[in-house]
Amino acid sequence: MSLTFRIATVIYSFGMMSFALFVQSTGILGLKIKWRLLPVFFICAEVLQWISLGISILMTLIGINEDIASSSLFDIFCYTSTAFILGWLLSRNLRVPLIHAITASILGTFIINTANSLMVQVVEEYSPLFDRQHFLVFIHFYIPYTLTLVVAVLTSFILKKSEFYRYFSALFRSRFRSIFTLFLCYVLMCIMPLLQLIAPETTPDAGYATFFFSLIVIGLFLIQFAAMYAAGQDKIKAQEETILQQQAHMALLEELQQEIRAFRHDFTNLFSGLTLQAQEGDLAGIQDFMKRTSSYFDEKLGNEIAQMDGLNNIELYPLRSLLATKLAKMRQMHVKGVLEALNPVRKEQGMDTDDLLRALGILLDNAIEAASSPNGEVHIVLLQEEKSLYLAVANNYDKTPDLNAFTRKGYTTKGKGHGTGLSSYRRIVARCRGCASRTYLKNGMLIQELHIPAV
Repeated sequence: MSLTFRIATVIYSFGMMSFALFVQSTGILGLKIKWRLLPVFFICAEVLQWISLGISILMTLIGINEDIASSSLFDIFCYTSTAFILGWLLSRNLRVPLIHAITASILGTFIINTANSLMVQVVEEYSPLFDRQHFLVFIHFYIPYTLTLVVAVLTSFILKKSEFYRYFSALFRSRFRSIFTLFLCYVLMCIMPLLQLIAPETTPDAGYATFFFSLIVIGLFLIQFAAMYAAGQDKIKAQEETILQQQAHMALLEELQQEIRAFRHDFTNLFSGLTLQAQEGDLAGIQDFMKRTSSYFDEKLGNEIAQMDGLNNIELYPLRSLLATKLAKMRQMHVKGVLEALNPVRKEQGMDTDDLLRALGILLDNAIEAASSPNGEVHIVLLQEEKSLYLAVANNYDKTPDLNAFTRKGYTTKGKGHGTGLSSYRRIVARCRGCASRTYLKNGMLIQELHIPAV
C-alpha cells in the first residue's frame, strides 16, 4: 500500500470519529448542528490526534512504548483533550454552560468510542479473508468508522426525539449535581483504556466489544433515571412553591376585599358630609371633597387594584402566583411594590418555566432586601412583545452598588455565606438560548433587565 493511501485512511478514520462525536454531543444537548463549528472542531481534533499518534510512533521507535500503559494513558489524554475542546466550542458558540457542554462531550466520547470498538471487533470477527490489502483495509477501517457515524446520527436522533436533553439539563441545576454528573461520565469514558491498563492480557474480541456496547445502554439508562429523578424532585419542589404562591394570591384577594369593605364604610360617611355641602351650595367645599376622596381612593385601593390588573394580565399562572407572593412580602416589610404588566404575558416563553421563576425570584429577593429600609420601593415591569418578553426589576438603594462587582462570582452585599443567588441567575440566563440580561443605574434606581426570546 502506498503512503498516500495509508495517510488518507488515517485521516478518514479520525474525521469520521470527530464528525460522529460532534453529532452525538449536540444530540445529547438537544441542539441543532451548526455546521460552521464542525470544520473548526475537525481541525482541532485532527491536530490533536496526529500529535498523539506522532508521539506514540516516536516512543515506539525509541523502544519506550512496549508497555500497554503508555497507549492507554495516551488514549485517556486524547479523549479528554478532544472532549474539552468540543465542550468549549459548544459552550462558546451555542450559549451552553461550560460544565454542561463538557459533560455532554465526555458522554458522547464514551458512546462513540464504545460503538466504534464494537464495530471494529465485529467486522474483524465476521469478515472473510482477502488477499488484496486495499480491500482488507476498506473492510476493517472504512466500514467500521462509517458505521460509527451512522450510529451517532441514529443515537442523536433518538435522544432528541425522546427529549433526553431536558432530563439531562436537570442534572446541572446545582453545583453538586453538575460535578457528580461530570465525574460519572468521565469514569464511563475512561473504562475501556483503564481496563486495558489494569488487564493488558485481555484480548479484544466481539464479546469484549459487546460488553462495552452494553455499557452504553446501561450508562445512558442510569443517567436517564438519575436525570428523571432529579427532574421529578425539582417538579415536586416547584409544585410545593406554587401551592404556597397560590395561598399568597388568595390572601391578596382577601386583603383587597377587606380594603373595599372598609372603603365603602368610609365613603358612606364622607358622602354624608358632601350632601350637606351640596345643600348649602358650597362649591369650593365639594371640589376639595372630590380631591381628598380621589387621593384617599388611590391611597387605599388604587395601588392594589393596579396590581390585580397587572396580575390578571399574566397568563402564565406560576409566574402570576410568584409575583403575588413577592408583592405580599413587600407589604409585610412595608416596601412599596409597583407592578406593571400592560400587555398579556403569554403562557409559552423561550425560557423554561422553572428557570424563569428561579431567575425572577432571585431578582425580586435581592431587590426587596436592598430596598428594605424606610421609603423602600420595588418596581416590576413585564412587557410582552411579539418576539420577546421584556422583564425589569428596579429598586432604590441607600448606598450606590458597585456594578462591576456584580459580575464577580460570589459577590454579595449581605455578608459571608451569601452570594449564590446572582451566580445561579447568571447560570440560568447562560443556558437559555437567546436570553440577554443587563444591569444599570438610573434616577436613583438599580435596574436589572432580562430579555427572553419568544418560543
